[in-house]
Amino acid sequence: MSVLLPTHNRPAWLAEAVASVLAGEFTDLELLVSNNGNPEHTRELARAVPDPRVRWLEQDPSTGMLENFLAALVEARGRYVAVLHDDDRWAPNFLAALVPPLRHRPDAVLSFADHFLIDAAGRVNQVATERNSRRWGRTALAEGYHQPFFELAARQSVAVTGCVFRRDAVAASALSPGVGPCYDVWLCYLLACTGGAAHYRPERLLYLRWHAGSDTASRDLAGPRSAIECHGQMLGDHRMRAYAGVLRQRLARDHLTAGATLLRDGARRTAREHLVASSRMRPSWKATAGLAASWLAPTAVLNRI
Repeated sequence: MSVLLPTHNRPAWLAEAVASVLAGEFTDLELLVSNNGNPEHTRELARAVPDPRVRWLEQDPSTGMLENFLAALVEARGRYVAVLHDDDRWAPNFLAALVPPLRHRPDAVLSFADHFLIDAAGRVNQVATERNSRRWGRTALAEGYHQPFFELAARQSVAVTGCVFRRDAVAASALSPGVGPCYDVWLCYLLACTGGAAHYRPERLLYLRWHAGSDTASRDLAGPRSAIECHGQMLGDHRMRAYAGVLRQRLARDHLTAGATLLRDGARRTAREHLVASSRMRPSWKATAGLAASWLAPTAVLNRI
């Protein structure tokens, strides 16, 4: 069992994430901590955590999020792989609960669970947690095996840090640079394309931290651009035809997010292209308001969007 832990300049949360893996009920594992931030952070933690199961990998600081993940993936030796981000943590029984379904069925390629949402201080936000489970389709999802599971990929029901997958089911080369920060979405899609089964356990085994620097909260353009790339390719797959409506909604949101981000940066013309694409896929007042703002709003107003 290989656990991949990409990290970038979050030493306190990294220590918490590492501890949650090493203190877990499942002990037959290797933990690969791949750092593309300050190398002293992992050196200090390595001195404090002299566990032989941990392998410390240092990447160039210019290495991106996807490349940092892939650097750890190619080093993985286990039959199964799990990913934990440096700002999240697992419940003690995370691996003990998710590995057995893969061992039970050779055609199972993915095992996943639900998760809590926590704040920067680690406190569970129960209201946001329940809303999040409903939003991504896990509330009504039946426990057990799902095959095929293209619907799970389309609805983004699987959190990459809340799952275990079979290492030989997907090649690192299949995660191209265009996937970027949305490699979790693309990874689930690639696993669905194998035709294998996914097992769902309706228990919250991951504590996913939402904070100002997280991908979900970030105003970085890389996220929506990579989401557009992934959802666009998925929409073109005939096997995803039954979920075209869901994917169009996702794409409309991605274009809207990209348009809003570009407006804040003052790139009015490029922002309009995304806002028009969003309106064509799913008309909304937000896209209409954004288009109007791109023509009429002063730059000082755009900065506050």
